[in-house]
Amino acid sequence: MKTAGFNIRIALSALLIALTAGFAVAQPQTPYQQGLEQLYRGNTTEALSTWEEYYDEQERVDSRVGIEYIRVVTSNNISDRFDDATNMYYKALTNGVGVNSRIAIRQEIERLKPIVGDGIYRQWTEWWDKENSELHSDMRGYWVQLDPTPSTPVNERLIEHWKRIASAQEQFTRNSSTIYGTDERALIYIRYGEPDRVQRGILTLQDLNIKPWLQRQMLQQEPDRPERGGDRRPWIERQEEILENAIYDFHRYPEYEVWFYDNMLEDSDDSLPFIFGTNAENDQFEYHSSIDALIPERAFYPDQRRGTDRDRDRDTEPGESAQFVRAGITPALMLQMLYYEQLTPVDPYFENRLNTLRTRVLEQGIDALQGLDLAFRTESADIINRRAVRASRQLSSFRSQLPQVPIGVYQYRFLDEDLNPYLITFLESTPKEAFLIDFNRNRPSGLSLEEVEQAGHVEEILPQYSLSHSLQLYDSGWNVTDQKQENPPIHLHRDTQRDVSSTVFTLPHETRMRQSASVELMNSDDESRPIFETPYPKSLRGLGSVHFRQPEPLQSHPDSLQFADLVLGYQMLEESDTPFSFIVANDQVIPWQETLVLHFEVYNLQMQDNGFSQFELTYRILPVDDDGNIETDRTEFVLTLNFTSEEPRLIEALEIETADLTPGLYELQVDIIDVNTHQEKYRSTRFEVVE
Repeated sequence: MKTAGFNIRIALSALLIALTAGFAVAQPQTPYQQGLEQLYRGNTTEALSTWEEYYDEQERVDSRVGIEYIRVVTSNNISDRFDDATNMYYKALTNGVGVNSRIAIRQEIERLKPIVGDGIYRQWTEWWDKENSELHSDMRGYWVQLDPTPSTPVNERLIEHWKRIASAQEQFTRNSSTIYGTDERALIYIRYGEPDRVQRGILTLQDLNIKPWLQRQMLQQEPDRPERGGDRRPWIERQEEILENAIYDFHRYPEYEVWFYDNMLEDSDDSLPFIFGTNAENDQFEYHSSIDALIPERAFYPDQRRGTDRDRDRDTEPGESAQFVRAGITPALMLQMLYYEQLTPVDPYFENRLNTLRTRVLEQGIDALQGLDLAFRTESADIINRRAVRASRQLSSFRSQLPQVPIGVYQYRFLDEDLNPYLITFLESTPKEAFLIDFNRNRPSGLSLEEVEQAGHVEEILPQYSLSHSLQLYDSGWNVTDQKQENPPIHLHRDTQRDVSSTVFTLPHETRMRQSASVELMNSDDESRPIFETPYPKSLRGLGSVHFRQPEPLQSHPDSLQFADLVLGYQMLEESDTPFSFIVANDQVIPWQETLVLHFEVYNLQMQDNGFSQFELTYRILPVDDDGNIETDRTEFVLTLNFTSEEPRLIEALEIETADLTPGLYELQVDIIDVNTHQEKYRSTRFEVVE
């Protein structure tokens, strides 16, 4: 009867809903909901097109759309929409409006926590709480600075990040304890990608022949027992039995999985391990700071209870189980030895830890003290944590697969004739190694490397290759405000000093803007093969990029003397494709016995009644030792020169005889004094003379 009444109430409720449904006003679907419905029906292309149209038409948008768009595109590997996914994600971060957008950004902060770290995470959550607008530009800026190809619309590192999320959600499903709905392996996978090595299994109790050691340890103790001085064998055997029972009582046959990342630590061959396993307290598969964490906590404190469960089953006397603890032994200590011994073949880290444990405990006899197990657990975790701190917070798997092109950026500040500040930027790259890798992989039939080297410029004989130098400027919101691009020749000579490809960019310099520079080596031959399959364009064969901030611009006040940055070089040229009439030594390296050339510019000199300006220049060349300290006790080169000009500014390329300088490091100091106003300016730079 109760069931019948319950069913009647359900029927009445359903009828009431049906009767009132006709009076409800249907709410129009939002673009976000429209796209989700199309996805539910299997119409992925229509869903993406709906969202693209919405973002194209609206300035302020629902952030959920851009974030869901990049998730769908990357999880389905729709490569022809990677550029749209990048732009729509950026717009979701910076142009979101409404409560739903605010919630979406908060969720995205949580998703980014594993790769940005605790410091940035705390700053972002604080800004989110206070609704600080800096949050949105800073989140975008984080990704812009990770973009390996800043001159293209696609941010391959962002795409890789979301592809890792999709892969993690498929693979790591032991539980759903993370923001991604995965187990904690995803937190490391999203940071670093696939590990170099994986070891997984179940930790067991193996016979390590430890009984002889236990007997020696027990024989050295003086237990409080009536048969003092008699046969101690029965007592020792009893202690061994109690300890063995305790070990089995605390051992849970934990499942483990250890990931190893190699070549992650600079100046070290040590691997970076991450340990996952069954939590002894809640049976969840989790990340752990060390293998010791798989041991139940109470195994470290067996003397705080009346034996183990098995002790009570065997009518153990009160306090009896504490005897082996007084001998410096605990179940945790034995389990540590057992577990580390099983993992010694996996990695030197575990072998070293086991040897340390044996040295400190197994060979110490009566010197073994309580608390060694806890100290060892803490130390093991500290070793892994110190390695993790030395590693990058996140790494791209794809970028490491692409040959890297070394890139250098050198900037010099000047004022033009109207005293407007501008910046000259040298972008230098060395694509030789990346070219050789691709050339040997896709060697044209009948063409030798010697023939290419004789050509000098690669493009003369292999027109499918090209080199691109790009410079991007960003505003405070990390939007590109200006972009310059040149295609310098690819040099290939046996003399490595001549392999540098260089481009000079000249731009206004009103504020200290953010910049990026990039170099790309391309092979446009459709039949050629890249080394790996990556999100990068198929034609990309070498890459280099750097993000940086401009220096402060020179300030120009008509009554204040100003001094441009010093530019050093050597060997005067009749013709030059740079603004300077000599070979610019951006790396500050001057060949031995070459004459040093100093380019300097002085502005706002005081004009005299006779129509001339006059200033005094003093330069000093001081030797620098290996520690970077100026050697004041050695002879310095000093010279003072007087200059007269018909203008309030002077531009000069001054040759400085340095043939007497032996190879080594030097500091050049330059003082400028306006003779009329006595205003003074000072600049210095260091250079190296090499054979």
